[in-house]
Amino acid sequence: MRIYGYVRVDPTQNLDEKSFISFFYNCGFTIKKNRLILEEVFVDKSLIYRDKLHNLIDYSLEDGDLLIIKSIDCLGCNFSEITEISNKIFQKKIRLICLDYSKNELSGDLRTFYLHFLKICCDFEKQFDFSNHINKKTAKKVGRPEILSNEQKKQVIDMFKKGWTIYSLAKHFSVTRTVIQRVIRNSRNVDCN
Repeated sequence: MRIYGYVRVDPTQNLDEKSFISFFYNCGFTIKKNRLILEEVFVDKSLIYRDKLHNLIDYSLEDGDLLIIKSIDCLGCNFSEITEISNKIFQKKIRLICLDYSKNELSGDLRTFYLHFLKICCDFEKQFDFSNHINKKTAKKVGRPEILSNEQKKQVIDMFKKGWTIYSLAKHFSVTRTVIQRVIRNSRNVDCN
């Protein structure tokens, strides 16, 4: 059994591996430096932009390995994503500890309570999104030509994944922030379908 630690860090925060290793050690877990994964991504970034987490779950972790995460927001930006990735982790029979939720492994009744908590939060989130969606009017797409080329759109997505803000991207490509937001939103819709 191998022990991995995963921490989502804001890009504006200092990356100090030693402080995170000592944090896990103070919680009672010894994690090797090469098994501590730090991902620089803002909390509101979707799971599709968290490449290190996907690679860790898909390629590094095996049946019986232990994954320790600092907080529940490491697993996604909303409860639907957190539920999805948690189910994937449990299907692969990877053991999970979420230090903000419990310092114990999420198994047995604790795992059932954890998944039930996520389901309740996910349902609430869906109801909240649905009620907000009803209040919005749908607009027809106008026939203006695209401002950015497909290559520039790919650059925008890559730079956004690396932590560039929407404002800095808009300034870099000399377009409005709404153009950048639309490119990012459309890329998420394509990835989800």
